[in-house]
Amino acid sequence: MELRLASIPPMLEYVSSLGNAPGDLEAVRRILDHPDYRFEARRYGLDSLDHVADYLSRLKVIDPSDIPDLSRDHRKNSLRDKHQLWLDCAANPEKYRDRLERFKALFTEDFRTEMQRRLASMFPAGTEMIEEPAVISTLSFGQSFGYPHEGSIHLDLFGVERYSTMEELPGIVLHEFHHLQMLKLRDGMGELTPLELYIHWFSGEGLAVKFCNNAEGVLSRRMEPEAEPNQGIPEIGTLNGHFEEHFRLFNDTVRRLAAGELTEADVERQFEEYWMNPYLYGPEMLAQTPVYSFGSELYGVVYDAFGLEELYRCVREPLELLRRFNEAGTGYRIEL
Repeated sequence: MELRLASIPPMLEYVSSLGNAPGDLEAVRRILDHPDYRFEARRYGLDSLDHVADYLSRLKVIDPSDIPDLSRDHRKNSLRDKHQLWLDCAANPEKYRDRLERFKALFTEDFRTEMQRRLASMFPAGTEMIEEPAVISTLSFGQSFGYPHEGSIHLDLFGVERYSTMEELPGIVLHEFHHLQMLKLRDGMGELTPLELYIHWFSGEGLAVKFCNNAEGVLSRRMEPEAEPNQGIPEIGTLNGHFEEHFRLFNDTVRRLAAGELTEADVERQFEEYWMNPYLYGPEMLAQTPVYSFGSELYGVVYDAFGLEELYRCVREPLELLRRFNEAGTGYRIEL
């Protein structure tokens, strides 16, 4: 397991050196040209990081109203949302250097072995498991705390001790490894209908929080009842409060897809505007979005009632998920 942290020290050095005048624009451009920042740019679909470089060069003097959009999608507010974090980093670089050292110390050989063992336990026997992926961390300009991309995982150092304590971090690492394993499974599934694809999209985040973060749902039970629920996923309790709304939208969408009334483009737009929208319930950015909690309900109920083998049959055959959910005895039914 390759641990890639090399972009962090020069970025810390740069922002901590800024005074009350714009910094060296070319210097920050060189830092953002690091392979780990280029990895991030590809993940966020950015052809250029010039606007990020301009922002960071003016970090100490920029008017918040002048902070540029990061991108054109729901992540556009990322630089504005993280402005106070960047200012804190510039003012307190030692805090982030200490965090970096503790992050690095986590990744012992025993830790890496345990991650692989736990990941394998979340999939049926005989599953071809992913090779140990690279773990990349940066002081990120993007919104996401953790994500899989190009066969690696990324963890934003800003998010450690903000979205996750250091003690909760193993669950976050495992969560992102689970995504990579699910992507490997998806590659072998072939083409799906719009209805099947819609159902399947809930499995990624849903099963990651179910298995890796001890998610406690309205219907789905946590994996370890004696342990603290919702580790590293602080918004799940809030999202659970909207379960009825989520269930109505899912049920209506499934029915309309089955009737041919919606297209794949329609449901992609729904995911963008609703299920993955961090501003769905107000101006404050949600750390998790409804796809996390509702995915854990859908697939977690099937695991609770029927076990691991049947769960992954439903992952591979999404229409079976609807049948098994209805048979799980929750009192809720999905009607086609």
